[in-house]
This record gives sequence, structure tokens and C-alpha cells, in this order.
Amino acid sequence: MRVCGLAVAVCTVMMLAGATNALGDGLRTSTMGNCSIGLVDSDNQLNPYDFGGNPAFLLFDFDTAYNRMILSYDEQSGSLKRPFDPMLANDSYVSFAGRRRLTDNQAVWGRFDYDRFWQREQVRSLELDQYNDPFYLTDKTTGDILYYGPASSVSYSLRLAPKVLFGAGFDYSISTGLKNKYTRPQIIHNYFHGNVGLIVEANRNWTLGFMARPLRIQNRTEFAKTDEGYDNQIFRYSGDAIYEIRSFQDYSVRELLRGGELALQNFYRSDRINVGTIFTYGLVENKVMYNATDPEEAGFWQDETIDLQMLARYTPKDMPLTVGLSGRAMNQDGWAKRPRFTNVLLYDNPQKLRSLGAGASYVIRSLDLAVSADYVLNAYDIEANDYGANFFQHRKFTQNIGRMGLEYTAYNVFSLRGGVEVTDYVVDRWLKLPSNMDRYRFTAGGSYSWHLWQVEAQLLYARNTREQDDRERRDLSGILWFTRSE
Repeated sequence: MRVCGLAVAVCTVMMLAGATNALGDGLRTSTMGNCSIGLVDSDNQLNPYDFGGNPAFLLFDFDTAYNRMILSYDEQSGSLKRPFDPMLANDSYVSFAGRRRLTDNQAVWGRFDYDRFWQREQVRSLELDQYNDPFYLTDKTTGDILYYGPASSVSYSLRLAPKVLFGAGFDYSISTGLKNKYTRPQIIHNYFHGNVGLIVEANRNWTLGFMARPLRIQNRTEFAKTDEGYDNQIFRYSGDAIYEIRSFQDYSVRELLRGGELALQNFYRSDRINVGTIFTYGLVENKVMYNATDPEEAGFWQDETIDLQMLARYTPKDMPLTVGLSGRAMNQDGWAKRPRFTNVLLYDNPQKLRSLGAGASYVIRSLDLAVSADYVLNAYDIEANDYGANFFQHRKFTQNIGRMGLEYTAYNVFSLRGGVEVTDYVVDRWLKLPSNMDRYRFTAGGSYSWHLWQVEAQLLYARNTREQDDRERRDLSGILWFTRSE
């Protein structure tokens, strides 16, 4: 999966909006309204690689080798947003990907991106993502921050024994951003996510998996005397009420997050029934350090996650039908303190998610038409307690997600697709998004194949709205794939 600036900035919202992401590219399922529970696709199979992200299973998931080039553009704009989100965000990238079977016992997949992410009309915030902990920086100006940088992802699979596979991989990205107005900081983002997996096939139907995923993210913000000749003045926030005003010529702030995940995977496969379950434990710690010459730890954030996910599919005999059922139970607990006051809790942010979904896909052979639909019911219990501001929020709510997708295929040469996804009550973990906000997502696209080449495209239009006012947030994007099979 691609790692980029925009993904970091919206990761919290996306985490609360849906279920598990597949490791594959998933353009077909995305174009068909994000249907994934009952829709079977080469990038959406119920196995440890697509559903569980385990690189060890790449060798078994492998079908054909390919080379691929991807062009993408995405733009989000509008005032229905969190306070420190940019008024308009542009994300564009070019990507090259490939998959190879090195030998009968080895396979590799890799991807390289170069990304341009533009936060336009960024109000006060001096960070790529202000909503990853309660500690953040601001100044008094509104300006644009432009980020450039590469990202890469690699997965490798090796057969150690007839029924034992080992896999390893990583996601890595680095980007540098510059603000075009005073205080003109330079923001350097560095992301690394490792991925080590093991697969054991207990028998013909039963597969066990294990994964370890170390994580390291560093954001460094550097200030120098501005072109206008002024000293820099910034606000260092701890929560939304406690802040310090600092004035200086040169200054540096470093935010270092370390941690990881451990996951156990269990998959059962038969001719008509497939079931996958994944149990994940994650722990990350984030330290905020000020001043490069004499570092001072000014903030500490810890996040612990326990997550259980399930997906099952059933295909009746001699019917072009697949039905699916999904479930999820996640507990996440985050808390923050300022190191000077070790016994004082600054921020507390626990959340619980209970999710149940159902989906189905059906092929009308006489019309060469595939139809898919999903429904997901999410129950959330989220607290955002800012003890410094004496501001405490607690929301329990139910979120409904409905999806529908269509695909028309002719002569195994071209296909046309469309889809819609509707989400009521979109909210983020920090409870900063306006309440009672709904999201409508519309997609269209298709593919065309000749000889060893295939071209695929997607157009997306999404809109966040709410009845209380006329504000909205729009998302317009396009993706173009050129794939050559080997």
C-alpha cells in the first residue's frame, strides 16, 4: 500500500470509516463503491496476504508477473473540516510497481512513488498532521506548505519447507515541506514500517500466520531567521489550552514515534466456505523533543490497541453468488503527559469499536453484469478528555455504511464500472470533526485489455455534508494504471 503525506493526514478518519485494507492495490473494488465483503477480486481474496497483509503468503497469492505505472491526482477542499486541516489539499504522484516470481520458491513485489502534497490555506498549524497526539505547533499566519518526497514498498516471500513460508518487507517514505509565509519552517517527515511474517499450512484447509510490524516515524521541524528579518514566534501547545510562546532565531522540534504490532492469523478454506480471523496487538510511544542543541522532552504520548477482525465468505454450489460476513472488535487507549509533571495526566483518549457487516456479489451471466452490495454497522464509544483545558467529550454513536457496485464486462476485453458509498456520521478519534456529518462517495471507471497490456482508470467524487449549515468538503480524484503482464 502506498505511503504518502495525504495518507498520514487523513489516516484517523479512514480508520474509523471502514474495515480492513487489503495489501493489494484494489482499484477494481474501489471503483465498485468500495465493496469488499462479498466481492471476490484478485486483490481482495480471503487469504493472509490480501486480507491480513502477511508478506509470507505472497508466493501462494501470486498469479502473474507484471510491470505497472500509476498516475494519480487527488484534491480535497471545503470548510467542513477539523480546525487545523488545510482549506484545500492537493496530492499527486507517479508510481512504478512490479511483481516477479524469482524461482519456484521465491516471489517479490515492489513499488516506488514520488509524491507532491500541497496543503493550501493552512491555518496556523506547522505540522504535516496535527492530529496524531495532543502536542502541536502553531504560528499566527495562514499559508501554503508544499511537500515533495519518495516512498517505496517491498514484499518478499520464501518457501522454507513444503508447508512453511517466510516473508519480509517494508514501507518507507521521506518528504520535505516548506511553508511559503512567515515563520517559514522546514518540515521533514520520515516513515518506516517493517513487516515480517510466517505462514504454516497445518493441513489442506487450515492456514496459520504470524506477523511482527515494527514502526518508526520521525517528524522534524526546523526554524531559521526568516527572509523578512524577523525573529520567529511560535506557540507550543500541550492540549488545547496549555501553551508556551517562544521567540527565537533558530530552533528545532523533533517528534519521534516508535512501536509496532504483533498479529496472529487463522484461515480456513474449503470449496465453498472461507473464513479468516486476525488478532492484533499494537503499542506505540511518541516523544516530542524541543531544541536540537540541548534537547528537552516536552511531551509523551502512548497508544495501545487490541484488535480482532473476522471475514467469512460462502459460495453456494453451481451459483454465481458469493455472500460474506464481517466483524470487528477494537479497543484503543491513548494517554499523554508532560514529562515535567510525571504524575499528572494531560490527555486521555480511549475508544471502542464494534462492527458487523454483510455483503454479496452476483454475476448475471446473460448480461455480463456483476452486482455487489455491502452494509456495515459500526458502534463507537469515544472519549477525548483534555484535562489541561478542563474539556471532556464522550460520544456513543452508531455509524451506517452502505455500498453498491456494478461492473459490465464484454469479450474479456473491456469493462465499465460504477459504485456508490454512503456513510452517515463520519467522525474522527479526536472528536474534532463537525458532528452529524455524512459522506457520499461516487466512483466510475473501467479497464481495457489487448495482448499483454491493460489500462485501468478511476474517477472519484465525494462530498461531506451536514444539514445544520451550508458547509461541505469535496474530494475529486483520478487514477490511471498502465499494466504489462509478463
